Amino acid sequence: MKNKRKSFRIGPLPAALINRALDTELEVADVWVSKACHQHIADDHPDDYPLIMANLIDILRSPTYAGQDARHGGAFYLVKRVEPGVQNRDFALVVIALEVSQHGTYNVRTAYTIKQQDVDSRRLNGALKVLF
Repeated sequence: MKNKRKSFRIGPLPAALINRALDTELEVADVWVSKACHQHIADDHPDDYPLIMANLIDILRSPTYAGQDARHGGAFYLVKRVEPGVQNRDFALVVIALEVSQHGTYNVRTAYTIKQQDVDSRRLNGALKVLF
């Protein structure tokens, strides 16, 4: 039987930083990982799971990049380099819903690691912006 994962609070969204980069109007609210999302990350990204869990708070507090993908308009993502990377995947990407939930929080949809070339590609096509 699989472990039952718990929901947990990551911390406040750095809304001002993301709004400047993405031209959004996000409000300040806490970011949460639901039980279902926690289980999804553990089951669907098992190689990434320990690294993601160890870095989630840091990724949220001080992301290097923020982005949006036209194919997933209801979400945005935060990206940060993590050490040590997994299988040449040196960055962690956390996808967060754009809308505040009925509980007044932003919910993580998924999180996984990506390669430098993925970061470069997303920056070139404008889907990923450097945060200052």
